[in-house]
Amino acid sequence: MVVYVIEDLDYFMECARGARIKLWKQKKVGNEVEVRLKAGTVGFKKVYDVNDPELKKLREVIEVESFVELIDVEADDSFFLF
Repeated sequence: MVVYVIEDLDYFMECARGARIKLWKQKKVGNEVEVRLKAGTVGFKKVYDVNDPELKKLREVIEVESFVELIDVEADDSFFLF
């Protein structure tokens, strides 16, 4: 499966509005946060300073547009193995 990663957040949000599944994940490293969003086969990723006002705006969009936070990724055949 392929994810087409783009840099234009506005265009990504246009694509996301029609997507059935919208996922997001963030990774904090020091004073920076990398945010990744995926809607269908289109993805967006960007690194923000923790105090960047655009990051706050993005988090509001994530909530309003009903993105679901991704906590882990596992292969289907190993999901139920303990």
